[in-house]
Amino acid sequence: MGQDLEKFESFRRDRFPLNIMDERIREQWENNAEAFSSLIDGEGTPHHRKILNPCVEKLLGDVKDKKLLDAGCGEGYLARYYAKKGADVTAIDLSQRLIGASEQLTDNEDITVDYRVDNVCYIESVPNAEFDIILSNLVLLNIPCLDDAIKEFHRVLKVGGVLVFSIVHPAFNFYGPGSWQMGERNPKTKRREGIYFKVDRYFEEKEYERYWKTKQGDRFPEPISFFHRTFSTYLNTLISTGFKLLVLEEPQPIDDDSFFERERRIPFFAVFKAQKI
Repeated sequence: MGQDLEKFESFRRDRFPLNIMDERIREQWENNAEAFSSLIDGEGTPHHRKILNPCVEKLLGDVKDKKLLDAGCGEGYLARYYAKKGADVTAIDLSQRLIGASEQLTDNEDITVDYRVDNVCYIESVPNAEFDIILSNLVLLNIPCLDDAIKEFHRVLKVGGVLVFSIVHPAFNFYGPGSWQMGERNPKTKRREGIYFKVDRYFEEKEYERYWKTKQGDRFPEPISFFHRTFSTYLNTLISTGFKLLVLEEPQPIDDDSFFERERRIPFFAVFKAQKI
């Protein structure tokens, strides 16, 4: 029995090498942790608050007394939010510095979140069939190991449990092969007006490196890796792993704020809800 377990763990380590690609991704987030936490600022960016988060909350439904895994929690603002809603939250992230920031922010709240440094592609700290819900918010587009992450999500979910994950919309992915053709800057919103969105080589699934910017407009210390994939890749990966797709949303802004003129014309995010069957 011990030899079988050792062989299995050896197989897992070979399948999930942590010292090549994952270490590079880890270092990106470690070095950008402070800038990222400042940008999120405990509640998410305007795009999160006005477009993405309301859709995610609708798809998650009532989380009270549910065991919820926040897979790739960042600085933990959604982990804290759903803990306040009554969920029993475990939150994991590859970055020790982001987990540290999450723990500090949670210390100021009257809630409990179980934070762990762990890898969504090989979730060492979680046994099989542990969770009712997995939330993975804007994570899968930043990792090279989509197949392995979806398999791990399937493993740690209970039968009938649900996975809700969000990505930047693959067909209009300005972190990948697309970009806006920009016009003049709108003096009211301080954003440049979009003339049209241009995209090419949609079927080329590859890594792009992009710099995020702080609220002050400065570049993050390091670029962040984004892995462009087609819609069919995400959907077929879910299906082949044993998930049933329940809902696919392309959320729109929740109000008529002129700041989101571009985002009312094309979808910025895509949000999936799937069930383990």
